[in-house]
Parts: sequence; C-alpha cells; structure tokens
Amino acid sequence: MKVEKQFIQCLVVHKPDEGYRLSHQIHQACIEAKTVAVLPSWDDAIQYLRDGNNADVILGSYELTDLHPSVFDKMNKFIPIVFTSAKPFVTEKAFALNCLDFINENCSDERLTKTFEKFKLLYPKANPGEEKAKPTETGSSQKTRFLVKSGEQLFQKNQEDVAFFLAEGGQTYLVEMVSGEYYLMSNKLMDLEEQLDPSRFFRVNRSIILNVKAIGAIKKHVNSRLKITPKVAYNDDIIVSREKVSKFKKWVSQ
Repeated sequence: MKVEKQFIQCLVVHKPDEGYRLSHQIHQACIEAKTVAVLPSWDDAIQYLRDGNNADVILGSYELTDLHPSVFDKMNKFIPIVFTSAKPFVTEKAFALNCLDFINENCSDERLTKTFEKFKLLYPKANPGEEKAKPTETGSSQKTRFLVKSGEQLFQKNQEDVAFFLAEGGQTYLVEMVSGEYYLMSNKLMDLEEQLDPSRFFRVNRSIILNVKAIGAIKKHVNSRLKITPKVAYNDDIIVSREKVSKFKKWVSQ
C-alpha cells in the first residue's frame, strides 16, 4: 500500500522576488519542506490562515511587520515564525510572536538547514520524520512519465526523453533530449522538483531542472557560477546559480 509523503508546510511572507528565491532555498535546505504559498504582506498571511489554510512554520520579512504593526495581535501564537532581515537582531516584540529564529536575508543553505533542524527538534509533531512513500506494485513513487502538449496534440514522454524542464514566460516546458523540441506541460517546476529522481535531475537555477545525461561541457562562469553547454540545441547558456554550485558538483560526480 502506498503511503502519502508528508511535508513541513512553509508559508513565505516576503516581497515577490525575494520570496520566491527563499522558497527555492527552503527546499534545498530541508528536503521535507514544501512552500504552500508566497505572500507579499503579513495581512495576506493572516487572511490565508483565516481562510482555513494550514502552515507548520512561517518564514517572513521582519521589515514588513513595520507596515502592519497590529500583525502580532492577529497571528496564531502556535505557529512558529522564522524572521528574515537584512540586519538580523533579536527584539522582545519578535519573540512575543513565537519567533523560532532570525536569519539574514542572504543566508547560506547551511544556515537555513540549521533552522529546520531546530524546528524539527522543537516541533516533532509537524516533522514528517523518516516516513517515506513505499513502492507500489508498479514501481517507486517518483514521476517517470509526463503528459505534454504540442499544438493540439498530447504526447507521453519518459524521463529518458527529457534533457531539461524549463520555466519561461509563465509556462513550463519539457525540452526533449534528442530533438531539443519544446513541449508544453501543466506542471510547475516546484512540484516537478519534488517528484523527480534526485540522482538524475537537479534544479540548477530558478528556471531549469536539468537531466545529468544532458550535460555537455561545464565551464567556470562569472561570480563563482558555472556555465553548462547542454547536449541539445539551446540558444541560451544554462547557468548554475552561485548558491547551488557546491551541491551541483557533488550531484554531478556521485
């Protein structure tokens, strides 16, 4: 019998660009963590919870609380909060709201990992622990087949057919290994990242999840990043984000 995988549900409260960057970093720091929403204000977060949505932990900008001074009176005191700040400092006001941790807005994955280790220690009931999805009779729980669209036609592709997944212009595409042809998908990269075989696929930046077999040349790039030339025709360089370089090197050589 298949056991549904459980996640630590994370609510992110931040300006959109920083919020989505933090959302991606959360999953890199804690594999059990999943962002359920990225919201631009604390008032939006309060309404989100009042609408019946759940969150195990909130990661939000401390500076945004100045725009919503009554937020501390409205929030659920039982939901731990991790404040991000360009200049982290501890205040009595923050700890009145069940503050779990203070982290720099540009913290490393290692620092964020320690935050989630603290969360799992203090809130064991919210921690999915060692529970994993059990294999079914047909195989593992990882996604190996994809329904894609080209024009008015639907196609089924296997993971061996995928060079990389690309988010562009608000859409998600499967880029085929041999032909380099683009196929439209209904999936989001964030969801695909959780469903794919981590030994085969790696999210190199916000826009691309790359198949290890699609890697051609790897070169050093500016600002401590890496540039990948894929084995398929692609007009742009594939850049490995600076914060992902270390994990990418370990992944590609495992």
